[in-house]
This record gives sequence, C-alpha cells and structure tokens, in this order.
Amino acid sequence: MRTLWISLRLLFAILAAVVIAIGHRLSRGPLVPGWTWGLELRRATLRSLLETATEIGRPEGWADLRLEAPLPRSLRGLVTVESDTVNGADGEWLRLPSLAASRPVLLYIHGGGFVVGSPGMERPFIAHLVAAARADAFSVDYRLSPRHRFPAALVDVTKAYLGLLERGIEPDRIVVTGDSAGGNLAAALLVRLRDEGLPLPAAAVIFSAWLDLAVTGSTIESNARTDYVPVIDTEPARHYLGETDPTMPWASPLYADLTGLPPMLVVAGGKEIILDDSTRFVHRAWEAGVDATLYVEEDMFHAWASVVPNHPVSQRTFTIAADWIEAHRSCDG
Repeated sequence: MRTLWISLRLLFAILAAVVIAIGHRLSRGPLVPGWTWGLELRRATLRSLLETATEIGRPEGWADLRLEAPLPRSLRGLVTVESDTVNGADGEWLRLPSLAASRPVLLYIHGGGFVVGSPGMERPFIAHLVAAARADAFSVDYRLSPRHRFPAALVDVTKAYLGLLERGIEPDRIVVTGDSAGGNLAAALLVRLRDEGLPLPAAAVIFSAWLDLAVTGSTIESNARTDYVPVIDTEPARHYLGETDPTMPWASPLYADLTGLPPMLVVAGGKEIILDDSTRFVHRAWEAGVDATLYVEEDMFHAWASVVPNHPVSQRTFTIAADWIEAHRSCDG
C-alpha cells in the first residue's frame, strides 16, 4: 500500500511540474534562452522527482533503486557490457572489442549524491563516452551511504584502481572519470594516491563534480532556478560523511593541496547549482601548477550529458572529452 501511495505521489508531482513548466513557457518564454521544450520539461520532471523523493523517501533505501538502462540503440553491437569484480570491487566493463589492445582504460565512477546510483543507471552515458574516446571503461559499483559512510566509497574506488594495475594495465593508460558525486570520488582518488605515494593515472575527466561538501558555493543560490537539482544544504553530505569534517581533503577535494596531480579536464554546466565547485577547483589546481582545463557549457544544467546523452550539446561534450583524452593519453593508438 505504501509503495502505491509513493508511486501516485510521485506521478502527481511530476504531472503538476510539467503543467507548471508548460504554462510558464507559454506565458514567459523559455526558462533559459535557447532551451528546447524537451530540455525544459526534462528539467522540470527531474526537479519534481528529486524534491518529492527527498520528502517521502528513506535515504537508507535509496541504494536499492537500481535501474538497468539499456545500451543506446546506436551503440548496440559496437559496445559490449560484462560484469566483473576487480580486486574485490564489483562493477561492469564497457568495451569496444574492435579496438587495439593498447587503447585507454577509463575508471568510471557514477554519480547519485553518494546515496543512489549504479553502473547500470549510467550505462548509456558511459557507452557514449567509451565510443567517443575509443576506450574501455570499468564502471565501479561502490558502496552507498548512509548504510556505508565515508570513506567506504573511496576505499572501493581505490581498490578498483589498484586492481586495474594488478591486472597489468599501466597507470599511464588509465583515465579516471566520474560525474557529480563520482566526480568528487575521482578527484579524491587522485589526492589519496598522491598522498600515499601510489602510481597516478595519466589523467582525469570529471563532469559536474560535487567537490565542496561544506556547501559554500555562490552558485547554489544564483543557479537554483535553472538546475533540476534542488538547492542543497549540508544534510545530504551528512548521509555520506557522518561525523567527518566536510572540509577533510579526501571528502571534499576542493580543500586539498592539489600539487602533483595529473592533467584534469573539469566539465560543468553554466546553469547548475554547483558550478562554483568546478570553477574554484580549477583555479586551485592552476595555483598548484596542475595542468587543468575548465570547460563550461553555459546553458546546461547538472550532468546534462548523462541526463540527455543524445542531445546535440551532449554529443559535443563527448567529443570534447574524447579529444582531450586523446591528447593526454600515453598509450599507442
């Protein structure tokens, strides 16, 4: 009975959000100049879904929501998916079997605010990235909070990275990638590897990364109207952190010393609430002498390439990321 009640409440909330978005667009035009109807309605739907789920859901149960998304139709037959366990870390491989053995290897870390998500949920996004970058990817299924608090997720990601090395994959073939909370874990992994004197990967690409769990960015308020992510405070971070200081460098890489980290591509949306996390992180990287590139898609919301992977802007993002990986990988083509 409760499941039916939750489903109906979510359905009505989404329908109401769509009606409001349509009315707003008809009376005042698009929320962001240049947004299509599809983008605007997708933003409204996701915003309503997240707000309602946060109100009625139990964070302890969100880890059980595991969507197994199919591969994009255009990539079926080209990209293969295979479950695997690497050094005790579960996940799945996405591969282009037709490529040479020396291709890059992406260690992909999914998003979801540390409380939800899985490799299967982001399979279409990762598949597009694999195809564009002509690479293999191991998407790690790390433990989620609040059942498993910090540093459990970082431990799992570190195990997966070291497991790739144990399998004979050279560190200069590995590109660590992730989005949102996964972008946090990707950056935290680099900091941890550097701190512990372990081999660093060739590079990192992070998308819409949540890098400041103290939640101090100015765009949290200024971009609240244009993102689908509800305005965040310190409570979601506490599900992950427990009693850990939110400025601890392995928890919030924005506060880390970034000296000695490998080249990084930091991708962010100009209309997302945590844009300021990316811009501040890149400036700190520059100050530390790190080769960091910031790419901001001015009209897009949080993790747009994952939300609408077939959109032309997302396809452009995949191309930019792939070209950057090609320019920074060390292995032969």
